[in-house]
Amino acid sequence: MYAESMLEEEVIEALVSKLLRNDLSIAIGTGEHGEKFLKQIAIKAIENDFKVRIIPTSLKLAAICASFKLPIESINRSEVDLAIEFASVVDTQFNYIKRETTSLIRDKMIAQSAAELVVVCEDTKYVKRLHGIIPFEVDAFGAERSLIQLDEYGRASFRLGPKGERFFTESGNNIIDVHFDQIYSLEDLEYSTKNIPGVIETGLFLGYADRVLLHNGKIKMLSRIIKLEEQIE
Repeated sequence: MYAESMLEEEVIEALVSKLLRNDLSIAIGTGEHGEKFLKQIAIKAIENDFKVRIIPTSLKLAAICASFKLPIESINRSEVDLAIEFASVVDTQFNYIKRETTSLIRDKMIAQSAAELVVVCEDTKYVKRLHGIIPFEVDAFGAERSLIQLDEYGRASFRLGPKGERFFTESGNNIIDVHFDQIYSLEDLEYSTKNIPGVIETGLFLGYADRVLLHNGKIKMLSRIIKLEEQIE
């Protein structure tokens, strides 16, 4: 499985203190970062007597909610006030790539539906242009054909689990990681790859983020509204 460098506990606590407030419905992206973040949210909510409702995107997140007795909501019946996501790379237009995931489908759903999406990323991964590995969630049926077609865009390979087995997402799909030496148009890449039969979702998130929290010991908050104002000026 794809592995990212882990967030330090002190950084997680500081990030949660910045974001958490009373009476929120919260959704967190899939992956280990989200699991650690949710545990800290539960602790802070209990300490401050905050009422929060969680929309879990994975079985592990649901289990954490149960262990802390956090109320669970369904995305079908509840609006997402705040979504928190963890990006591998973010560009200056707030587009990002997510690699550490157990379901790109669910991650994209909460990104699209959230009233506010906050993306957490290392400050060294805040770049002018997105590059490197992009994951694609593909149907397990005919996945080898999808691999061949994605390989036309860059070096493509199946993501593997800890024992070398093919990795499966929360929805029973495979992940194919494609290494791009250069990306000329993010929008064209998103459109053309999703036209491949079998490709269900991509790890490209374009135009979803409202704020970006950069961390490297210290935390820096960037807002899309301020960025747009800077572009107009």
